[in-house]
Amino acid sequence: MHREPGVDLDLSETLARGRAALGTGRYETLMCPGVLDGLPVLTFTAPWSLHDTEWNRPSAAYLRYLFTGLLEAGAWDAPTIAGYLAACPGAAGHWTAGELEELISQ
Repeated sequence: MHREPGVDLDLSETLARGRAALGTGRYETLMCPGVLDGLPVLTFTAPWSLHDTEWNRPSAAYLRYLFTGLLEAGAWDAPTIAGYLAACPGAAGHWTAGELEELISQ
C-alpha cells in the first residue's frame, strides 16, 4: 500500500459496511466477508471491478498451485477442480479442463 508500517488502520467502516477503500491502489480496498469464531475475517483487493480488468493467461505453475490447494482441501475431486479452474476468468478460453487435469498429473 506504499504506507509506512506501524500505523493502525481504522477498520470501523470495513467492519460496519463490509468494505472500505483506503486509497486507489491495487491493494487498498479492505473487505470483511464475515465472521469466524467470533472474529472478523479481513482481506484486501483492488478497488476496480472484475469486469474492468484485462485478463492474462495464468501460468501452468500458478494453476498447479491452485489445483493442488483445492485438491488438498478435500471438498472436490480432480475433474471438478479442473472444470472450475477452466471456467475462471483468465483461464477460460486459454486452458481446458482436460489440460488442467494433465497438468496436475505431471
